[in-house]
Amino acid sequence: MDEDQEWVAQVLSGSKDAYAHLVNKYKTRVYGLLIGMGASPQDAQDLAQESFIKAYRYLASYNPEKQFSSWLYKIAANSYLDVWRKQKRERMDAQEEEYVDWTSPEQVYLHKERAHELRAHIARLPEKYRLVLVLRYIDDLSYKEIAEVLELPLPTVQTHLHRAKKKLRAALQYTKTGGDLNEMYGI
Repeated sequence: MDEDQEWVAQVLSGSKDAYAHLVNKYKTRVYGLLIGMGASPQDAQDLAQESFIKAYRYLASYNPEKQFSSWLYKIAANSYLDVWRKQKRERMDAQEEEYVDWTSPEQVYLHKERAHELRAHIARLPEKYRLVLVLRYIDDLSYKEIAEVLELPLPTVQTHLHRAKKKLRAALQYTKTGGDLNEMYGI
């Protein structure tokens, strides 16, 4: 039994302090996942809280044979996707870089422009591709963990990730040659 399963067992035995430990351990990661999926900072905070409440409510249904973090990420991802689908909104612009230590204002500006362009392309990817990119490169999950979170076969995760990177490369190349984003995506 790993550490998380021990904490879960304590929560199920009635220890609220044990759940507070799990929340403290995963709150930053859940928040980061939600930001990476496109939630605004305020929405990410709200959805993270909602995810932890749902996890607590359904903790008895957690399968201890699976990783707790994967189960929790799945709840958070589904919470975001539910809100996103209901509101039928486009992905919001991601948070500005926290802190960039560059030598000149020009380099900072260029870095922010490239980051903004990359976020814009990621936001336009189909949901299934955007989600695997975020889980892999922002949350640093393994392919196996992504498969568990998304409840997909491992080869499907690998295919989605490959196609997402291929689409991203093509989009970046297109705009690098002077193409218009709206034109590329048929907007």
